[in-house]
Amino acid sequence: GAMVNKPGCYFMLRYKEAKNRFFPTECMFTWYLEGYHRPAINHPDHVVYQIIASLLSDGRTSRLYKSLVEKKQIALSAAGFSGFPGEKYPNLMLFYALTAPGHTVEEVEEGLREEIERLKQEPVSEQELERVKTQARAGLLRSLDSNMGMARSLVEYQVKTGDWRNLFKELDTISAVTKEDIMRVAKGTFTRENRTIGRILPSNQ
Repeated sequence: GAMVNKPGCYFMLRYKEAKNRFFPTECMFTWYLEGYHRPAINHPDHVVYQIIASLLSDGRTSRLYKSLVEKKQIALSAAGFSGFPGEKYPNLMLFYALTAPGHTVEEVEEGLREEIERLKQEPVSEQELERVKTQARAGLLRSLDSNMGMARSLVEYQVKTGDWRNLFKELDTISAVTKEDIMRVAKGTFTRENRTIGRILPSNQ
């Protein structure tokens, strides 16, 4: 595709085989987005995908935030999640970062890719894995704190998985995730062929 040359900025979406698509939009900042295709919620590795997304991109203790924002200072923010736009059907594990002034979107892309490759090649520490698993279990339990929250969660799991009991089974599944599971799923998921990237750029770039 060709760039849409209009005031404001444009959004570029590059699919698996480096095909470019450009969509005019309006923005003031430079964003980088990277998504990887993953299976639906009923897949046996569903929770492993969630744990991987949390390790990389959930909050200030995540690897992407500590690397891109705190250490390299090439991004103002870095985050992501698993299950875009929804988990019932095959979806995306999506990461995104806001490029810091004086740095390029290419630097952000390279930095994000480095952290993804590290997850594929180096086993996560037991301490880091337990921290993320504890957060995942706590988040699930918080959703059950009230009658309204429990009703909402049970309906959600009934609709998405076909059985509301899977909500409680997920607590055990989270506990069972190992560092070997993390590396196995990361190696199978984070490949060039499975990757879609997006850039939101001011039109003068």
